[in-house]
Amino acid sequence: QSGLSTHHHHRLPNQPPPKKSQRTGYGDDSEEAGPSSVVGQPGMPEPAPRPKGPKLKFTPEEDALLVELKETKQLTWKQIADFFPGRSSGTLQIDRLRRAKAEYEADRWRIIAGKVGNGFSASACREKIIELGDEPNVDTAAGEGDEDDDDDAG
Repeated sequence: QSGLSTHHHHRLPNQPPPKKSQRTGYGDDSEEAGPSSVVGQPGMPEPAPRPKGPKLKFTPEEDALLVELKETKQLTWKQIADFFPGRSSGTLQIDRLRRAKAEYEADRWRIIAGKVGNGFSASACREKIIELGDEPNVDTAAGEGDEDDDDDAG
C-alpha cells in the first residue's frame, strides 16, 4: 500500500457489480464499515421531504434538522443523507459549511465588539473596519445587514 487514493474491485467471474447498498468503506464516511440507517429509530426526527426540483435551497426546517443530526445526534454524513431524500451527503456537507461560515461571521463581529467595548456594537465595528479599508474580503452575505449600499463615503 503506497497510500494512493485509487482503488479497484475484484469480482469472481460472471458476478454482477455489487448493489449500491452493499458497497461499504469507500465513501466519504469510511471511519467504520458502513453505518446503518437510523431513520425511524426511537428518538430520531422525521426525514425531510424530497425537494421539488433540482438545486433548491435548504429550508430553515432542513437546516435545523441537519444541525440536529450532525451536532446533537452526531451521525455520519452517510446516515444524515438518509434523512434527506434526493440530496447527497456531499450536498449536505456544503450546506453545513456555508452555515458554519455565516455563524462564524456573526460571532466574529460580536467578539470584536466585546474587545473594543464602550458602545461599539458588532455592526458598528464591522462598518468601521470597512470604512478604514482594513477588511480585504467583506462578505455581506454573512447575515448582518446589507446597509453597505449607502453612497455617503467620501
